[in-house]
Amino acid sequence: MPRSFLAILLVAAGFAAGCGSPGLSSQTPKGTHGGRTIRLPDDKGFIELVNEPVVTDRYNPQPTSIVAYFFQADGKSAMSPSSTDVSFEITPDARSRQRDRSAAGSSTLHLSAEPKADDPAGASRFASKTGPYALAAIRGALKAKINGQEVSTAFMGSR
Repeated sequence: MPRSFLAILLVAAGFAAGCGSPGLSSQTPKGTHGGRTIRLPDDKGFIELVNEPVVTDRYNPQPTSIVAYFFQADGKSAMSPSSTDVSFEITPDARSRQRDRSAAGSSTLHLSAEPKADDPAGASRFASKTGPYALAAIRGALKAKINGQEVSTAFMGSR
């Protein structure tokens, strides 16, 4: 009995470690501001997505903004020159379409440049208007222009 338990634990640990698929390796757990960092395609840098203010109750969220911090390839310094045309396209999942038929399409939030002088990475900070945008509960794609080139990267909350 103890050997079979150990075997099950080893197999579970192997599944938890993952297989290194590109879709999963592009998202790293935590960034400088406590959000999820996403590697941009073609080594253009990183984006960190956070809610400001932080959502404390996932099931009853207060109005919050989606905020994107853009970083150089080193993952520490603000992207320079800064990105332009930043937006977040929210894609509703099947559960939300079943509850509300009007949510059949996606919605696009435009993020405006809102730099923070007291934050070393705040020079390349973009924020949406406030609303029910708890990142843990949504999925979508962040789009931006970096050095004039359009870039898009997928985001999946922790549902």
